[in-house]
Amino acid sequence: MNISNIKYMKHTHWRMLMLVVAMFALVSCMDEEEVETSPECAIISFSVGKITSHVITQQYDSDGNVKDVVSTRTIMGNEIHFNIDQVNGRIYTVDSLPNWVDLTKVTPSFLCQGSVYAKLIPNEDMYFSLTSGQDTINFSKTVELMCVSTDGMSSKRYTVDIYKHLVNTDTLEWKANASNLNITGESKVYSTGNNIFVFAQNEEGEDIATVANSSDCTNWTAPATIPVSSRSIVMFNGKFYGLSHDGYIYSTAAEGQANDWEKAAEKKVERLLAADNLYIYAYDGQAIIGSADLATWSIQGTTDLDMLPETSVNSITYPAKANKNLQIAVMTGLSGNNSSNGVTWYKMTSAADNNQQWSYIQVTPDNAFGLPRLENLSTTYYKNSLYAIGTETGKYKYLYRSDDNGIAWHPQTALQPVPADLDAANGAASIATVGTQLWIIQENGKIWQGSIL
Repeated sequence: MNISNIKYMKHTHWRMLMLVVAMFALVSCMDEEEVETSPECAIISFSVGKITSHVITQQYDSDGNVKDVVSTRTIMGNEIHFNIDQVNGRIYTVDSLPNWVDLTKVTPSFLCQGSVYAKLIPNEDMYFSLTSGQDTINFSKTVELMCVSTDGMSSKRYTVDIYKHLVNTDTLEWKANASNLNITGESKVYSTGNNIFVFAQNEEGEDIATVANSSDCTNWTAPATIPVSSRSIVMFNGKFYGLSHDGYIYSTAAEGQANDWEKAAEKKVERLLAADNLYIYAYDGQAIIGSADLATWSIQGTTDLDMLPETSVNSITYPAKANKNLQIAVMTGLSGNNSSNGVTWYKMTSAADNNQQWSYIQVTPDNAFGLPRLENLSTTYYKNSLYAIGTETGKYKYLYRSDDNGIAWHPQTALQPVPADLDAANGAASIATVGTQLWIIQENGKIWQGSIL
């Protein structure tokens, strides 16, 4: 067909004519130098939809044999952020994605007042029309897009790169281990030196302590009964402290086997709450009190006392990111006065003469990401972030992470999931930091070891 015949075409062929004209315009754009005469000829926003991948991991069965397990992981589109470099015509991810992400079927969404076309066959000047939010593209390699203005007179090309790590950087991988650990209910886990201490209860409801070497999480010492509540243990100045059932604080040296306890204070308290490098903290029924020597006590908080944690009490201490001379103490748990959320408390200290009071972190509309109410809540500090686990509607669904000292907590859906086979039916689980690893220890004796490169 030549152009001179077009005017003789019947009206019924008009739609075909418009398609041919559009093809001529597109080929013209591709054959000529890129020209920008219209402000419409630009991609001004770019994102992708959720990416679901089938991942093969290795897990250990109860006999120590390795098996391949296929699991499904999803990274949400709102977790993937792009830069648009209009000067150089580049669109690329701000951060690299985990290496397990499958980029072969990714759905891009974009905002462009013109039309967008993709070169899907390398080394060929063929472009295919692309519909925002509907068509899928293989982004495992660089993709070239072209934006054509609505008048067909202007075009602009972009290269799009979705980067991902070559190895599992920032991704939490878990290894499951069976052990001879036999506990019931919630446990407190502490790592000190080469030893890992677990404080819990046995099947008879007695409070016990057991120890393992950090290099062998499968072999634990015979449990020793202890004179304090296993749910009240804190660590302070190289010793473990716990609250007896009649309200007195007892201690034992951390370098021992946690089976030689002695009375550490004459003052009776209602709850043992936390400890940092300066003080051990308790609640005496009227205020939060602290002591450096367990003889002299001072008031360390008097407000929001009805929001103090009553169960699943956890405390973590670590240096501030911006100033290593400052230390942060965070306390989490469950309060009877807050049925919809867990509670988080915070304090910062630099020295005994510069000591802040404990403050309750309010859950308000301005902070919609407060600590959720997780039954059997357990928290730890790992690689500059706080992590929490617990059950929601009877299931271990997420690890929650806070990067701002416990103010906001976000579920880790893709990069750092809970172990795939962490089943709440096997009992309460506790999380702890052991060297460069995260450990999750469950009632049935199963232990998961995870690390982030």
